[in-house]
Amino acid sequence: MPVRHVLVVDDSKSARLMLRKMLQGFSLTVDTVDSAEEALNYLRAQRPDAIFMDHTMPGMDGLTAVRQIRGDPANAAMPMAMYTSKEEAGYLEEAQAAGAIGVLVKPAMPETLGALLEQMHAAFDAAREPPAPPVADAPASTAGTVTAEWVEKVTLEKAEQVFYEAIESQVLPLINDVVAKLRRDLEAGQEQIGERVAARVCEAQLARWRPPAPQPGEVEPAVDAAVRAQLPPLLDGRLEAHYREERAAIEGLAREVATEVCQNQLHELSGRLVRQLSARFAEATQKAGAVAREAALEACREAAPPPAGEGAAAGFISQEDAAAAAREAARRLWADALPSLRRRTYLAAGWAAAAGIGAAVLAYALR
Repeated sequence: MPVRHVLVVDDSKSARLMLRKMLQGFSLTVDTVDSAEEALNYLRAQRPDAIFMDHTMPGMDGLTAVRQIRGDPANAAMPMAMYTSKEEAGYLEEAQAAGAIGVLVKPAMPETLGALLEQMHAAFDAAREPPAPPVADAPASTAGTVTAEWVEKVTLEKAEQVFYEAIESQVLPLINDVVAKLRRDLEAGQEQIGERVAARVCEAQLARWRPPAPQPGEVEPAVDAAVRAQLPPLLDGRLEAHYREERAAIEGLAREVATEVCQNQLHELSGRLVRQLSARFAEATQKAGAVAREAALEACREAAPPPAGEGAAAGFISQEDAAAAAREAARRLWADALPSLRRRTYLAAGWAAAAGIGAAVLAYALR
């Protein structure tokens, strides 16, 4: 015959509600009281199939209540279990010595509660107690009759059950949410407080800490050795880098200046050669013209001797003879001046080529 009616004894209302809800999930009828004294008064009028007893309560503790219940012959075989947060290894032996069959550790788990209920079922079947009287909670003189006290008691129990069920379904979720929020706020506050305390401790430690003053004979040799070991390589590297940069800049500037100078020199040399050749050619032309006129006059005088008067000889020369004489004189003059003109032209071209080659060699050397 399985356990159907259970009494829960605990001074914590939330613990009673939680265990009651879990036991009702196993299709059990659950009554609750908040102290060991209330449990003993309850057992004088009613007899449940099993009891879950808290350990730490105001007044009588759970183990003492279990011993007193076991001392009553009417309840000696009733299965009882301790419902507590104690997890010590020796507590189970102590509870079993007092008369409990096991310990249900808070918070209860459905699997652990199911296993403990199986032990209670076995213990309850082994007791083979006779069935309870028809009306267990009524006095013997009024058995089989319904009294006002009994109706009031049943009504109070039902109202209390409805009240507890409303709390379980509506109030407990709100309480859990509030507790979770309070826990989060508390953790955040603890973290902020910890940060502030750590910052203050660090500031205090830094304020009290003073670096040791170096001795004159300890620092200067180390600094001098470090400077001598590290400064020359750094200076050499910086000087070499600066020399390379300056050399590159100077070479680039020299190439630009040399190129510009060479171009200016070539332009100037070419212009000077052209001007000199033009002047020489103009001078040679003028001389050739003068020589040609003189040669023409001389040829005319030789070809046609003048008559008796000197003034008449000048007007006696014909134009054809004068032109022919001038052409002959210009041809002879050009033949005489052509070698000199070629020589001067070759000399100017040679100077120009030499200047160009020199500029190219200078630009290549400065590259």
